[in-house]
Formats: sequence, C-alpha cells, structure tokens
Amino acid sequence: MKKLLLGVSMLVAIAATNTWAANKVTDAASLNFAIDAANVDSSIKKIVFAKNAQISLNSPVIYTGSQNLTLHGNRATIDGENAGSFTLDNELLASTDDGSLVFNTTGDITIEKLNIVNSATRGLVINIPEDAQGDDIQVTLDKVNIRDSALYGLHIDDNADEFDDGNIGSAIGIELYISHSSFIRNGIGAIDFDGIRVDERGQGDIHAIIINTHIDGNGGDGLELDEAGSGNVDATMKHVTLNDNGFYNAKDLDDGFDIDEAGEGDIEVSLFKVQANRNKDEGLDFDEADAGNVKVKLHRVLVMNTLDEGIKIDEQGAGNIDVKFSNVMVMDGGDDGIQITEQGKGRIEAELKKVSATHNDKYGVKIEQWFEKDEKKSVEKAGTLKVKKLTLSGNGSGDELQLHNIFVE
Repeated sequence: MKKLLLGVSMLVAIAATNTWAANKVTDAASLNFAIDAANVDSSIKKIVFAKNAQISLNSPVIYTGSQNLTLHGNRATIDGENAGSFTLDNELLASTDDGSLVFNTTGDITIEKLNIVNSATRGLVINIPEDAQGDDIQVTLDKVNIRDSALYGLHIDDNADEFDDGNIGSAIGIELYISHSSFIRNGIGAIDFDGIRVDERGQGDIHAIIINTHIDGNGGDGLELDEAGSGNVDATMKHVTLNDNGFYNAKDLDDGFDIDEAGEGDIEVSLFKVQANRNKDEGLDFDEADAGNVKVKLHRVLVMNTLDEGIKIDEQGAGNIDVKFSNVMVMDGGDDGIQITEQGKGRIEAELKKVSATHNDKYGVKIEQWFEKDEKKSVEKAGTLKVKKLTLSGNGSGDELQLHNIFVE
C-alpha cells in the first residue's frame, strides 16, 4: 500500500510540473505513464507524442480521468497487435472490454495526427458512463488513421448492454467531428464490426460531421450510427469515401453507411461529394422506426456496384420522409437503385434533380407510401415527387418509376 501511495504521489508531482507537455511520449511505458498521470491529476489536459514515434503495446491503455484531454500525436503510430483479447460465443459473436486506446470518461477527447494499427480488439474506444449527466461529449479527430483492427476501428459507446442491444444509456449525447482521417480494413476478426460505430442510448442525440475522410474496406459497415431512445441522428459529410465495406459475414452482409434510429427521434443527413461504391449490402441505408422524421439531402453523390439497394431510406411509424437529391448517380446495384418507403402515418416529399439510376437489377427508382403494407386502397393523402432531368436505363424490372400513393408534380 505504501508503494502504491508513493507511486500515485510521484505521478501527481510529475503532472504538476507539466512534464507530459514537455517530455514527449516515445514508447508504451511513457504513454502509460502519461495517461496514468492524467488519470489522477485533472490539471493535465494535453499529452504530446514524439514525432513519428513507434509504440507497441502489450496491454490496452486506459484513460479514466474526468477532464477534457488532447493527444498531439505528431504522426506517431500505436500498434495494438498484442493489446487485449476478445471471446466468441456459440453464435460466433465477439465480446470484449478491450481496445488499444480506451477512454472511460465524459470529458471531451481531441486527437490529432495519430495512427492506430493492428489492434487485436478495437482500435480507439470512448466509453460513456451510464450515469453521465450534463453537456454532450465531444470527440474530435483530425488526421487520425485507424487500420487493421480485429473489431471496431473507432467505437463510441453509450450503451450499457454488452452486445449493444436494449435502450439503456446515459442522459448525454455524442458530438463527433472527424477531418482528414481514414478508417481502413477494420472489423476483420469477427462478425459485425465496423470502421466507425456510434452507439447512443437513453437520452441524447448523435451529431456527426465528417470531412475529407476515407472509410473503406471494413468488414462490417463502413460507418454505423445507432440511436435508440429519445434522441436524433444528425450527420453531415463532405468529401468522404465509403467504399468496399461489409464483406466479413457472407450470411449477413453490411453497408457503406448505416443509420438505425429507434424511438422518438429524427434522422437528418446531408452528403456532399460522397462515394459509396462496391459495398456488399446497401451503399446508403437509413432506417427510422417509431415517431420520427427522415430528412436527406444528397448532392454530387455516387453509389455503384452494391449487392443490394444502392440507396435505401425507410420510415416506419408516425413520421415523414423529405428527400432532395441533386447530381446523384446510382448504378449496377443488386436490387433497386433508389428505394424510399414510408409505412404508417406519414408522407413522402421527394425531389430528384439531375439523378440517374442505371443498370440496377430491379427498378431504378422505387418510392412507396403505405399506411399499411399492401393495402388495397390508399387512406392517406398522396406523397409528392418532383422530377427534373431523371435518367432511368438498363434496369432489370424496367425503366419506369415504381410508385405507390405518390403524385408526380
């Protein structure tokens, strides 16, 4: 006990001299020491790495402090090949508490110019305590590259359930900002692990802004935003690729970009200059269940060579769908090119301008509004579709719009 107290006292003393802002992290020992110091001294808010440092971990590095913390990576590389492990159940589903770099905190986390590679479990993990209150947590990544993780590349977890089921989570939301980064070949060690996964439960929203970033070649979804409870999902992307994802589980393939929103909450998405090509299920897959609206704006978006729908938007429950597509190309899909479905009490308002849907196995564009699926007679006011310069050609089920209870203006 005396040795432990002495060690903590030394950490506090070292932290008070700002050592970890001046003496840079060079290896696993100095990284662990810096994080341990921050865990016991809330005045430490910055950790600096030596330029191009190569750091090989033998165990996960875990931050448990409450303060906001910034890591200045200086293009250092953290190799997590020997850090942590996971177990598989009878259905080959993996569970673990490990990750190469783990933050158990409500403090804002900022990471700059850092590489995390070869993680035996998850690459970068932010766990939000179930009893968290107050302001949303902000996670900011700039020039961060995470590749070759066995499980998630980045996992932000506000879900008390081990397998991310249920609705139990904290009272705060998640704000995610990513720029000039990459998430490549993650989720290559077990079923259903994504390049980026955000799980938000209980109260709180997901707000995500991603620019100039590559999310490619991941075994599960490239990006999945999963919200259940009384919260919204708001996602903006500019200059992003979501290519070649979803291949790991041949029995249940995954998407380029997947949003699942359950409970009372809306989905709002804005994509500009985004590619979602060669994903094994859908390219873009947005699902809202229960009382909530879906609003999607796509401009200069390319989706091609998916095995299922190129773009799929579903709303089930008391909610509306509002979509505006301009300069959008969807081609060579294994199902409908664009499929928009509203089922329940709600309406669709859609606008397609300079949109092409070509050489898809079924319809190029399918938009359906149902109060009850396969109803004999529509009981709701028809939705609306505005079309300007729509190209449909080479689609397997024909090149006419496939509509139900939709009025074309």
